[in-house]
Amino acid sequence: MPEKLSRRRMIAISASFTGGIFAAPQSVLARAKHVNDMRPVVWRGIALGAQAQITLDHENASSARDILERCREEISRLEGLFSLYQPKSALRKLNRNGHLANPEPEMLELISRSVEIGSETGGAFDITVQPLWRLYADHFSTLAAAKDGPSDTRIKEALRLVDYKQVDVSPQSITLKQSGMEITLNGIAQGYVTDKVAALLRRAGYTNVLVHLGETYAMGAKSSGGPWMAGIQDPSDKMDILKTIALEDLALATSGGYGTTFSSDGAHHHLFEPRTGRSTNRYRSVSVIAPDALSADALSTAFSSMHQSEIKRVVDQRKNVHAAILQTNNELLEI
Repeated sequence: MPEKLSRRRMIAISASFTGGIFAAPQSVLARAKHVNDMRPVVWRGIALGAQAQITLDHENASSARDILERCREEISRLEGLFSLYQPKSALRKLNRNGHLANPEPEMLELISRSVEIGSETGGAFDITVQPLWRLYADHFSTLAAAKDGPSDTRIKEALRLVDYKQVDVSPQSITLKQSGMEITLNGIAQGYVTDKVAALLRRAGYTNVLVHLGETYAMGAKSSGGPWMAGIQDPSDKMDILKTIALEDLALATSGGYGTTFSSDGAHHHLFEPRTGRSTNRYRSVSVIAPDALSADALSTAFSSMHQSEIKRVVDQRKNVHAAILQTNNELLEI
């Protein structure tokens, strides 16, 4: 989905910190107090089309600012590859030309992983759904738009361009095999960038870090001891925490149709069922815990349109992956 319309995100990165709190549509972290003489150093800006914030606790403000600047530069660099909104991004070039020669290693890695997860989930995760996004955005942009969404005929036309198997990936090039195909990486890029920023901080010597870039990754434990604590929110009441989760070297991502809606009633939104071309309303939200944010991000998107038996099959095949499904009756099912 175009980033200028995506849900607003906050990025929080805290090292040597007893806990933290951030606001996001899907999860909150427990409020805590600072210890020792650590002082927060904050960077605020725009990342992936939304307001962003990085907060780093460090006894040396100058060193903290240096590492935060490196984080900002890395986010900006990766955004220049994956953004649907930046005209000169590698992704925009690929969508425009249907071909990208000599792709950057990160572009190659992310699209390769996307295709792999597409296969793993039986096509429930499909980065080629951008034509559906465009169709729905155009349909609901008019005041006279039919409330039940685009016609079956228009959806069928768009679906001819939706097939992750038609993305040819090699170290030399990335090619979209059908004219008119377009890719969106917004169901996986936030997780990928979160992992990259966490890796940057790890290489710099940080071991107790919380990274939130749309998705959440907890590196190590809190400096005061014990794991980082996260909570899954009720989409209709942000103050209602349905489940508290301990995170240590784990990521958490949540997907729900409420994140970006096309119709006023919320029935038509950005989470598409690639097999039907319609927005999926199977669950209220799906949260995934995984060893890396990329997997948590992509799987939470895919699971949103999958049957519970299909979700269990994927979870059982992966190590340290769990899903928490908020069903339409508001019961939380854990797999």
